[in-house]
Amino acid sequence: LASSGYTPSDGRVVVPMVRLGTYFAGAMPNEGALDPEWQGKLEATIKAFADQGVYVLLDIHQDAMASTNGGAGLPWWMTAYMQSTAGQVPGCWLSCCKKDSYITTPEHPLRTVIPDALLKPLEQLGITIPTVQIVNSTNPWLAYSVGGDAGNPRSMNVGNINMRANNNDAAWQMSTLLMTPQVQNVAWRFYRAHKYRRDKAAIFDHYMTFVRYLLTLWERYSNVVALELLNEPPFAGLPHISRAKTSRTDLFDFYAAVLGELDADPTPTRAPIVIEDIGGTSLSPALAAIAQIVGIDDISNTALAKLKEWSAKDQLIYEFHWYASSLTQATLQQYFRGAQFLVGLIGNVPIYLGEFWTSTAEESAYWLAAASDLGCNAVTYWQYVNTTFTMTDGWFIYPEGVPSGFTDFSSASEVDWEVWDTYEKTVANGTYWGAYICGAGGGHMGVLSDLKQVNLSVSDETAVQYRSPPLFSGSGHGGSGHGGSDEASSER
Repeated sequence: LASSGYTPSDGRVVVPMVRLGTYFAGAMPNEGALDPEWQGKLEATIKAFADQGVYVLLDIHQDAMASTNGGAGLPWWMTAYMQSTAGQVPGCWLSCCKKDSYITTPEHPLRTVIPDALLKPLEQLGITIPTVQIVNSTNPWLAYSVGGDAGNPRSMNVGNINMRANNNDAAWQMSTLLMTPQVQNVAWRFYRAHKYRRDKAAIFDHYMTFVRYLLTLWERYSNVVALELLNEPPFAGLPHISRAKTSRTDLFDFYAAVLGELDADPTPTRAPIVIEDIGGTSLSPALAAIAQIVGIDDISNTALAKLKEWSAKDQLIYEFHWYASSLTQATLQQYFRGAQFLVGLIGNVPIYLGEFWTSTAEESAYWLAAASDLGCNAVTYWQYVNTTFTMTDGWFIYPEGVPSGFTDFSSASEVDWEVWDTYEKTVANGTYWGAYICGAGGGHMGVLSDLKQVNLSVSDETAVQYRSPPLFSGSGHGGSGHGGSDEASSER
């Protein structure tokens, strides 16, 4: 960073920062207890960054909610609990039943779930709805499923070959997993768990244990900047349009419940909290269109009041993501103006561009500087990877003879079965080291050294007027995605 000589146009001091992903599933592999080994590795990583003068923003990361859905985030035992109580969901007496899917098993196959009422409007808009791909049709959802006695469910996202056909890069850009009943149901119930005694004890309270532990790291390590409560919270509730309409209301009520729990603690929380809108304001074209058709409800007054309280304490940060060209035509200026509108509702808090992706380190450096000059208080790109160490473009290392793009398949004829067998053995014995799922590639090195002065103004375009907090088009991870750490320039 120092070698670049970069200084923001307004003279702010620039410091290096990483947005470090932390997975609830890794922290609490068994219900109720944090894993000391996992905690030790996280804290060693924070210390290593401190030794290099790098600040850390802790990110409670998720993609598609859980391994049992093909993604990552929540522990598998939590989604298994949701499935076991599918017919007894608190606050849902008429529309919930045992047949509802929260996990993927032979009895609950992966599929997309778009209600008929939305299909024709989407077709008229030219929106393609992705379909679930199956490359091995012999009991396709048995391997690594809950109760299937065919592998650890925590590894279903990497060890089930059909999951890999639906969480590889091409499928991730289509948001295939995000349109399944498993993800829609899990997200909807997770956001609302704080409201009901049984779900609060089985879901929300365990999440709060994880949150409180991460907040102690802010107290103990001077390079920890803040805690992000949930990466790219999914649009939720489909196929029930009434549930989908309240996605944003439920999400921000969830945030307010977290903040309320922290307010009730005997020792006040001093760390700043980072929040995102639905999808990080980064929805796929299909989900963005659905949100517009359905008509998303606003943030509740109760949630706004709680957010304003934390804003007044200088303990709230608003984060958005921007993935240009491949999944949105909206400019960074437009996204920034939308972020300005929303923070105006919650107390004019700092604005943080948490993710964007380009195909080269030089382009990423340009947009780091551009976002800074635009007015973002902190910026991180997707993603820093030590490619010399991993020999891939993500935080995953594959066995010799297994190429990083070996899961770029959507049909059986495209599968190299010998390579798959070699890889799957490492999943079965627990020796695998990361995986290219949910857009976990696309990493760069040397971005900060390429920083240069730019000139990008929010006034470059005609102002966009918003009547309510906007949801933006564009999504996921434009050709790359999640899995490691983001690297940043952060103004302080």
